[in-house]
Amino acid sequence: MNDWHSDFYAAIKQLFKDEDLKIIQEEYLSKEPLRIDVIIIKNLDSHQIKKQIGKIFKKYNIIEYKSPTDYISIDDYFKGLSYTYLYKSTMNAEGKNKKEINDINIEEMTLSFVCNKFPEKLISYLKKHDKKIEKPIDGIYYINGEWIPVQIIVQSEIRNVEENFALMLLSDNEYFQEALKKYFQTITGEKSSSEAKRLLEAAFRKNIIKAVEVYKMYEDMINEEVQEYVIKTLKQTKLKIYTEQELKEREEKSKKEGMELGLEKGIEKGIEKGIEKGIEKGIEKGIEKRTKELAVKLLKKKLSNIPDDIIEIIGKSKDVQKIEKMVEDIFNINNVDDVRKYLN
Repeated sequence: MNDWHSDFYAAIKQLFKDEDLKIIQEEYLSKEPLRIDVIIIKNLDSHQIKKQIGKIFKKYNIIEYKSPTDYISIDDYFKGLSYTYLYKSTMNAEGKNKKEINDINIEEMTLSFVCNKFPEKLISYLKKHDKKIEKPIDGIYYINGEWIPVQIIVQSEIRNVEENFALMLLSDNEYFQEALKKYFQTITGEKSSSEAKRLLEAAFRKNIIKAVEVYKMYEDMINEEVQEYVIKTLKQTKLKIYTEQELKEREEKSKKEGMELGLEKGIEKGIEKGIEKGIEKGIEKGIEKRTKELAVKLLKKKLSNIPDDIIEIIGKSKDVQKIEKMVEDIFNINNVDDVRKYLN
């Protein structure tokens, strides 16, 4: 069997034998198998991505991710490009059993980098080499001038919590607390997917102090099944929301609330045939009372010291909608004056 590559190597060595050069045959480019972090492939070419980070997506979309403590270096950028071109030249087109020449068109490919912090040195390098940087929205940077569309997504800078809360939970984003609150609303207890469980663990690992603060602040608004799921999931990873004493107190509180709920149910059955309007009024009063109690509890956690007159005003307020609005905006309240604005 002819070994043309070795023949070529011999020819090159002969050609440059009088030069001061190091010539290596069949140099391995990687000690480990080459692998792409994530690739997103459209099932239908005509499908339009709704998420902002996917606006540039085409058929084949390579994503290279850097952990919260890592960054995108200049070499990482070129490695990402090389992975994209390598995928184009070696992988089968979607739906085909074998590789054919140019079956993946370069026009069908994009490259995205995702990182926690803005890669200042890389951006400076790219600008120096005549690449045009475009910033369509906070946290997304398009690199124009490459053969394929390239974008850099900076997790700590993205702002749309509703759309990007999952990415925000893996970063130092200033809206981390709002993102975690939004995430709690998506959890469905034990029915949650393995991805949901992993993301929950990651969020608490990334910022355990803020995560615990948010959870305790909103635990009254999270149903019991989800509460138990969160505690169980984190316990398995040795992450704690409560101390042993707090867990004991929580258990006692649950028993007490269970007894109260049973009593309430008994009363409800007893007055079921009573006056309908009286029941409705009682329900309204109960909801109003719980809303006011929750508002006071959240304010005490957020501001520590709340003047007695504020607590009294909340207790006597007949405008429950104002109180509900204050609870929703709790992260925007930073002092007593902010509280008074909601109550006036």
